[in-house]
Amino acid sequence: MKKRFCSFLLVVLLLSLSAAVTPVAATEKTPEQYLAAMSTEDKISMMIMPAFRWTTDSEGKRTNVTEITDDVAATLQKHSYAGVILFLENTATNAGTTRLIDALQKTNAAGGDRPQLLISTDQEGGNVTRLTQGTMTPGNMALGAINDLSITKEVAAMLGNELTAIGFNADFAPVVDVNNDPANPVIGVRAFSDDAQAVAQHGSAFVEALNGTGVISTLKHFPGHGDTDTDSHTGLPAINKTYAQLKQNELIPFQACIDAGAQMIMTAHIVYPQIETGTYVSKQTGETIHLPATLSKTIITDILRGDMGFDGVVTTDAMEMAAIAKHFDRYDAAKLAINAGVDILLMPFELRTKDHFDEMDNYIATLAQQADSGAISMDKINAAVLRILQLKEKNGLFQAYDGSDIESRVQNAVDTVGTKASHDREWEITKKAITLVKNDNDTLPLTTPNQKTVVLVPYDDETIPMHYAVRKLTEDGKLPEGAVVEAYSYYKKTPAEVLPMIEGADNVVFMSEIYGASGLKNELAAAADALADTVHKNGGKFVVMSVSLPYDAARFQKADAIMLAYLPCSMPVDPQDKVKEMRQYGPNMPVALYMMFSKDDAPTAKLPIQIPQLDAEYNFTDTVLYARGFGLTYDTEAPTTQPQTTLPAETSEATGAASTTIAQPVTDATSSTQKTEAVGSFVTTKAGNGTIQTGAGVVLLAVLIMLALSAFFVMKYAKSKKQ
Repeated sequence: MKKRFCSFLLVVLLLSLSAAVTPVAATEKTPEQYLAAMSTEDKISMMIMPAFRWTTDSEGKRTNVTEITDDVAATLQKHSYAGVILFLENTATNAGTTRLIDALQKTNAAGGDRPQLLISTDQEGGNVTRLTQGTMTPGNMALGAINDLSITKEVAAMLGNELTAIGFNADFAPVVDVNNDPANPVIGVRAFSDDAQAVAQHGSAFVEALNGTGVISTLKHFPGHGDTDTDSHTGLPAINKTYAQLKQNELIPFQACIDAGAQMIMTAHIVYPQIETGTYVSKQTGETIHLPATLSKTIITDILRGDMGFDGVVTTDAMEMAAIAKHFDRYDAAKLAINAGVDILLMPFELRTKDHFDEMDNYIATLAQQADSGAISMDKINAAVLRILQLKEKNGLFQAYDGSDIESRVQNAVDTVGTKASHDREWEITKKAITLVKNDNDTLPLTTPNQKTVVLVPYDDETIPMHYAVRKLTEDGKLPEGAVVEAYSYYKKTPAEVLPMIEGADNVVFMSEIYGASGLKNELAAAADALADTVHKNGGKFVVMSVSLPYDAARFQKADAIMLAYLPCSMPVDPQDKVKEMRQYGPNMPVALYMMFSKDDAPTAKLPIQIPQLDAEYNFTDTVLYARGFGLTYDTEAPTTQPQTTLPAETSEATGAASTTIAQPVTDATSSTQKTEAVGSFVTTKAGNGTIQTGAGVVLLAVLIMLALSAFFVMKYAKSKKQ
């Protein structure tokens, strides 16, 4: 009998322990039942996705948020947000970001009976990537140049798997804007192409692959940011097109990607005066302006949901961006967006100080009051919150967050994100994207022995990828015999200061990093023309490597050869074989230089865009210089630079030079005066990882109940023995 009693007691204790450590559902309710039990303030909270990028002290000093702070913990426990968006400021290391996301989910769970947070970021690939130690990949326009959907899927899966390993469950990607304005200052190489059908195909492939990793895909920027010459981060763009015109171009990729399974869509802060006629008096200028797409019921409810059949979650682009914040009152903007049919208000304002967090409390309370008064439609709110809850249920976020094995997940993130294998594959993929559009007299490849080549780069840190490329050429036995290659930065240099750098050079490779149409007209572009004349006068060859907007190929027609790389991101150090836990880097620059010297790596990519000819004032014309689909390899004849076709009507800071022979090793140091991160103006932008708690009190209660039951049966057994 004693043995049976001991066995019974052991079972009871094991059951108690199991109740303490086994995750239970975050909510036992259906989305509809959960919605019915929510207060108005809870509903408003669920429609907000804040960012916690940095804190600011009393002296204005910023500190990046890489660990959860007291203010962040307090607001997460108080408000049931839709989720949180993370930026570069939050992702210093793979290990640290994994721990941060773990802490965010656990803190949210401690707030009560809630589903998990959406943890999102802008991991587009290319020059908008947020994982500091992740794999950058060559970018969307580079993928458009490769034009192999299997490669696009591979890249999307690579990005998604890295996000999943760290704990993200949503990605604000892919960009499916059609870049049909060459002067576009914000999309550019973030687009796959200027052809709507090509964007639709690559966007759909990206969506399918990203969804396959367990990461929620988000299309942006609806209904299209590709035909603007204004950046909505700094101004309010306008597109004067009819709905019929949008259906013929910009909306094609969105419809295809909706059909492919996109679960979220991000709106654009762009005015379409021929579609949305509603107006607002700008608080900045006092002028009457049209409502942008983010605040437009016609565009969001009538077109996106009605005509296009999208029943997923619609999020705004950041509401703190100038296009909204400068012109609209904060509460009016929220009211208009919600009444228009938006589900998530992304980043209504910055949360940097204690006062800002207090403002968030007031923001939520005020919007709830407007909802209760009828100023904001309660029907719209209920529909929006239900869509968010259904999205979370579909993706396993109604299950409790399992934070019981955080150390193994941290180690997995360290071991699998940004690995040497990923970077090696990234290198090979990027080779397929490099596009050659001019090669007079077989200037490339640079295979002649005993020649000196000087590479001129805009910024000091960009000498590093040049060193890396030549080191790899040397290791692979592809650098010509006796070749000398040197790299110098021309940052803030006068032409007179640059000339000594190219003395004795047989070849000069000039890296062009133009971000907008104005760069085609500035002094630097004119200096490059003069430099080409000097090189030619000395009997040398002048080669342009375009690493940003490829439209600059039309500007540098004095070049003997022009190669397009599509990504203006450098690398912090020469990675050699030590890529584990190092910062992400752009592969395109070093790959392009590598291919300039390697006859075995001839370019095969084709232009994914039309490159217009420029007029005498360096403005874009309607005549095409290099047509979409054009591209040379090393065994083709040099192309004509005469106009080939006409665009369809509807298409449209260093103080010292780095004078080192780059075949030599370099240190890890980078210039203290190097450029601002290339994506600065763009910033700006898995289900089932549960917790042992839905609030610590639930677990404690379960343990106490089981212990009480144990005590009851023990006492009952003892009493029976006495009898």
